Amino acid sequence: MDLDRTDRQILALLSKNVRITNKELADAVGLSPSSVHERTKRLFSSGIVSGAHLDIDLGQLGFSMKALLFVQMSEHEKTNLDAFVQDVLEFAEVRSAWMISGRFDAIVELVARDTTHLHRVVVEKFSSREEVHRIETSIVFDGAEQHDLSAVLELST
Repeated sequence: MDLDRTDRQILALLSKNVRITNKELADAVGLSPSSVHERTKRLFSSGIVSGAHLDIDLGQLGFSMKALLFVQMSEHEKTNLDAFVQDVLEFAEVRSAWMISGRFDAIVELVARDTTHLHRVVVEKFSSREEVHRIETSIVFDGAEQHDLSAVLELST
């Protein structure tokens, strides 16, 4: 799908605030609300935008610890990496998982209540898996996420 300048503006505005109203979007890009609605609908139906999410502070719900697991698969199991990544997403504590290149085969981001909970998750849900050869766990002390895609959208022109 070819994106014009207005489509990119709409995407940039939505990336900053997914709750922006259609009228506010229309005012910001200088089009009628019906035109912006049709463009937004097209961005969703084309798959460029696949959804919106709600950020919840899991720390306030008792999950104050975040960790990254660097997972190395057994040599004979590397062909099942897709299945592994999809499977671990079923664990309540897992927030995301990626296949990667390099020394490790996957990175898994998870949340836990404390170190005891983290240890239990790593041992019971990961280390005990036959296809997992090795895991390195790193506790995340702090972090930030970038949701404003304005700069990336400029690169894609």
